[in-house]
Amino acid sequence: MDYIISADVYIQQLSFEHTQALFRLTEANRDYLREWLPWLDTIRSSEDTRSYIRSTITESSAGGAPNFAVFYKSRLCGVAGFHPVDKHNRTSAIGYWLAEKYTGQGIMTSVVKTLLDIGFQQYDLNKLEIHCAENNARSRAIAERLGFTYEATLRECEWLYSKYVNHAIYSMLASEYSSQ
Repeated sequence: MDYIISADVYIQQLSFEHTQALFRLTEANRDYLREWLPWLDTIRSSEDTRSYIRSTITESSAGGAPNFAVFYKSRLCGVAGFHPVDKHNRTSAIGYWLAEKYTGQGIMTSVVKTLLDIGFQQYDLNKLEIHCAENNARSRAIAERLGFTYEATLRECEWLYSKYVNHAIYSMLASEYSSQ
């Protein structure tokens, strides 16, 4: 399923047809992404990317929320979506990344806004979170720009290649979203 966000931006549910382009995008941005994302060492081939896509399809098919390929001017530029949905508590977290040359243009802010629509309206979630490294100013700015509430900092909760990093946790409740 595609969601048209603007004249230049749309998202499309991840599928196997994205495998090669997504692997190439990851490879081209490996050094840039490594600053904030811990999974890069597990993606070493297009088959690894295919396995990741398979896991997102399986999760979505089991009633979880989907993950999406992000397109800017018809070019794959990143990924955004939901981490596993806690159906009992109606919560999930939003994760995302963009290739370096596409950052700073408002693309991901508009994509995350669409994910809020999907999460709260289509999946009837009560709470959505964004977890990001405490020093990841760009990721934090997305949460703040969209009106998420800063909840806490989790100390040294993620091993990022050679060091532990703190995470800033932001959230938005359905009742806050509907009042926007």
